[in-house]
Amino acid sequence: MSTIKPTQAQILLVKAAEDERAIGAPRLSDSILGFHAQQAVEKLIKALLAQLNVDFEKTHDLERLQTVLAALGESLPPTPILLDQLSDFAVVYRYDLLFQFDSPNVIDLIETVRLIREHVVARIAALSGPPVPPPLQ
Repeated sequence: MSTIKPTQAQILLVKAAEDERAIGAPRLSDSILGFHAQQAVEKLIKALLAQLNVDFEKTHDLERLQTVLAALGESLPPTPILLDQLSDFAVVYRYDLLFQFDSPNVIDLIETVRLIREHVVARIAALSGPPVPPPLQ
């Protein structure tokens, strides 16, 4: 029996889901919640790029990744939290303090990730085309 190896896009979707689940965990600091939201969005964008057969750089800069998508004619939906604000959680706040006035709204974090996930999953499904029927025996 052979097993079907998951695609890079499928793997990234699974990893993004892990980060998205972490956003709902109780008693996490704001910087950690923001970090997992950023990581989920980063993996979702990279999953779409992988589905488009585009090599992507190892970067946490969501605006940069969004620019690559835009160059391919792809767009992302509007979200409550801007992608450049999320990028700070992957770098700046991992090594610096997140001050109270910069704290993310958890509902906005969850909504931002949800909107991007739904969009990316729909685009990947559209790009995948209809399922191929099994060969006739």
